[in-house]
Amino acid sequence: MPKANRDDETASDASEVTDRASKSRAAVQNLIETSERAGGQKKLPAVYDGSFGRTLYDTSGSSDGSVTVVMPPDKILSVTSQALLRIESHPDGRRYVGTVSAGPFYDPDGISADSTAMVISAVNGAIGMPGHHGRLQLQLLGEERGGRIGPANRRPIPNSPVFLVDDAEMSSILGLEGDFAIGRVMGHETVDVPVPVHKKSVLYRHTGVLGTTGGGKSTTITNYAAGIAAEGAAVILLDTEGEYTTMHEVTADADMLALARAQGLPIKGVPNTHVLTLVGREPSNPDHPSHTEFTLEFSVLSPWTAIEILGMNDAQQGRFLAAYDIGRRLLGEINVFPVKKDVESERQALDWDEMESGYPHLTLALLIDVVSACIAHLKKGEVTFWASDLMRKRTDAQVKLKEIVDQTELEKVPSSWMKVSGLLWRMHRLKIFDRADAARLDVPAMLKPGRVNIIDLSDLDSPVLRNLAIAQVLRQLQTEQERAYELASVKGQTPTPVNLIIEEAHEFLSTARIRQMPTLYEQVARIAKRGRKRWLGLTFVTQLPQNLPDEVLALINNWILHKIQDESVVGRLRRTIPAIDQSMWRSLASLQPGQAVVSLAHMRRPIMTQIHPSTAKLRLES
Repeated sequence: MPKANRDDETASDASEVTDRASKSRAAVQNLIETSERAGGQKKLPAVYDGSFGRTLYDTSGSSDGSVTVVMPPDKILSVTSQALLRIESHPDGRRYVGTVSAGPFYDPDGISADSTAMVISAVNGAIGMPGHHGRLQLQLLGEERGGRIGPANRRPIPNSPVFLVDDAEMSSILGLEGDFAIGRVMGHETVDVPVPVHKKSVLYRHTGVLGTTGGGKSTTITNYAAGIAAEGAAVILLDTEGEYTTMHEVTADADMLALARAQGLPIKGVPNTHVLTLVGREPSNPDHPSHTEFTLEFSVLSPWTAIEILGMNDAQQGRFLAAYDIGRRLLGEINVFPVKKDVESERQALDWDEMESGYPHLTLALLIDVVSACIAHLKKGEVTFWASDLMRKRTDAQVKLKEIVDQTELEKVPSSWMKVSGLLWRMHRLKIFDRADAARLDVPAMLKPGRVNIIDLSDLDSPVLRNLAIAQVLRQLQTEQERAYELASVKGQTPTPVNLIIEEAHEFLSTARIRQMPTLYEQVARIAKRGRKRWLGLTFVTQLPQNLPDEVLALINNWILHKIQDESVVGRLRRTIPAIDQSMWRSLASLQPGQAVVSLAHMRRPIMTQIHPSTAKLRLES
């Protein structure tokens, strides 16, 4: 093309561009003038001032209680997961409060995020990308009326402004009230997650601490026990591994100490701890400054509990109960219990409930002597050895026992009686019952305010032995707390709150164990049902929640859930704890050590929590 023609064409193009620009400027100026004639720039209603986003219209996929919120790109980083938000519904004036249950997400403007153009641009390293905005899902907690949160019977109007709620207001709206902090809300470092010790409707409706090994349960329990005791309650911790017997010392874990210092937490062990070990068993920490051996009392155990623990069949059970009745009669005939004309002991004898406890003063050795007397009677011989001091020292008791046995219609097969004798002797050889050289559990002292009692069960490999110890602790604890409650009620006061922490609860209360020993479970269930009124709470700790039966899960109203990866377990818990939303259930499998979903009865919703680091030493810490 000749140069002159090219120059003419270039000049023409430039003139056309200039003309278009001039027309555009004129159009913009015309719009400005029109706007000014109409009164100038319109301001948004004052209700939008300070908002960061707007509610969207609902879609066919919308669900009750969930609202979609969008925001400009510069506001996305100001919103965190679990953040508390307020919607000022406009123009109807209603106020709603909710938490971020999903997001914020980055959505491109005017195009689908998974469109072909977006994918190709990203894959090929394009620098220029379309504009974007933020999107999140808000789970409504309710409607605000007069400073109170009530049920939301309507939905917010679309395009209503959405505001961030500051941390100071967050605690009151979510019901985060209590006596000591177990941790902090994840993403909100200034908001504590407190546990109320003196609110009857929370811990005394019982608690479950669940999670896989390494999820942080031990740290949680250390903080939990220390916090409860610091608020004037008594703690009894059934420690199956001896892990907590060093918690009075400061940890040597450098990471824990660094985290604690960074959060401004005090560096100290747990004060006022006392370790109790069953007599004759190796203590996990013999150097503990307050270590005591204790003996079990056979007379505390319900005969039905003893039957279950010993695994007696129907024939053996019948003979055991017959011997038990003879033993009771003997104690009365020789004026041991009840003591004649002693009103209190006679009342105790009349009120005795065989399903609740054993018969006072009926020791294991005495019951063995009764069975020996029955065998001697059937074989037409004499008892050659007395196991109990009572029978060895009192010939009148020997004579009276023979007289009672002679008057009793006994089952005629000696071999079955001998089997019962063998089971009782096996229990006697454990050398844990009625020992004169060891103290009995001083339960009134154990239930003093601020005391942490660690029952060291680590050297009890036998499930029979462990369950015997646990059954006795449960029974004596229940009896003493009921007595304390009655005394306090007379004075118009409340008793010292008590929390019993059962470590490895799946071993004691598994489905198979309950089937074998229903009386033991019924004892736990009775404590659970009476506990709220009597300020006695149970805390079940397990790494195998799948082994806890529905009956036990039904007793629990407070939950601290650490990492759980088993989908079947999560599904089962989801049916049990409906308050936890889907996003939290999905996050359980990816929780880091020390993170947990905390759902306590007084909270308005469950909270993703960063559990405080513990500066107390655990015996098994690496």
